[in-house]
Amino acid sequence: MPKNPPQYLVLAAVLFTSSSSIFIRLSIMPPLVLAFYRMAIATLFMAVPLIFRKGELRAISHRDLWLCALSGLALALHFATWIASLSMTTVMASTVLVSTSPFFVAAVNAVFFRKRPGKILLICLGVAFAGTLVITTGAAGGQATLTGNLLALAGAVSVAFYLIIGQEVRKRVSTAAYAFLVYGASAVFLLAFCLAFFQPLAPYSVGDFAIVGALAVVCSVGGHTLYNLLLKFHGAFLVSLATLCEPLLASLLAMAILSEIPQIQTVLGGAIVIAALAMYIFKNR
Repeated sequence: MPKNPPQYLVLAAVLFTSSSSIFIRLSIMPPLVLAFYRMAIATLFMAVPLIFRKGELRAISHRDLWLCALSGLALALHFATWIASLSMTTVMASTVLVSTSPFFVAAVNAVFFRKRPGKILLICLGVAFAGTLVITTGAAGGQATLTGNLLALAGAVSVAFYLIIGQEVRKRVSTAAYAFLVYGASAVFLLAFCLAFFQPLAPYSVGDFAIVGALAVVCSVGGHTLYNLLLKFHGAFLVSLATLCEPLLASLLAMAILSEIPQIQTVLGGAIVIAALAMYIFKNR
């Protein structure tokens, strides 16, 4: 891997993560339980490259350890809300709404880092907000669908914090160490959520554990770890923008595997959101 990995590697990460909604739909595990096992398995995989680099973890400062724990909490909240949303709304609606994270990244930068949003960003925010309104209020399905759409938006907010914290910590901590600490912290928080809400951790079939294993290896170890690698070199905004491809890829997979056809309101709202994000990318190259 070159010292400065090319930006196009982010597309490989998108290919890996786009399949996550399909794995989630195929599993019968409750959302919190599925998220816990996903992160626990991913943590075990990320421990492997650190076996012969034990001193690397000891060299991490206390401040960065706390930031990794905070990032793990944000990631846990992201998976808890987004995975839950997939049981209440369509794959396309959920993935489009969770892909609005670039705007929340920009908002966090504006509030906490005094990076004032420009005119183009404000226009794109307004257009994207209109698109999310079309999705959240226009889709059929009643209160359950609305709740699912709002959970997907909550997932976008939490993943924005996860990316911004990662952008800072990755300046000093390696990809393997950062991913191991964050995935581990996320698994601990998710286990606490499972216990707090009395979610059954067992029994589940071998097939269910095979699904969650594939979810962990392909989407977390493959997709999210590659995102974490790129954070150091290209920042949180590029990584969050790359997730724009996920709604399209996830929707195509849902149509092919789950026979799920999105409603016209979802397609229209999704097109508006993606157009707004694409316009922001074009204007800020």
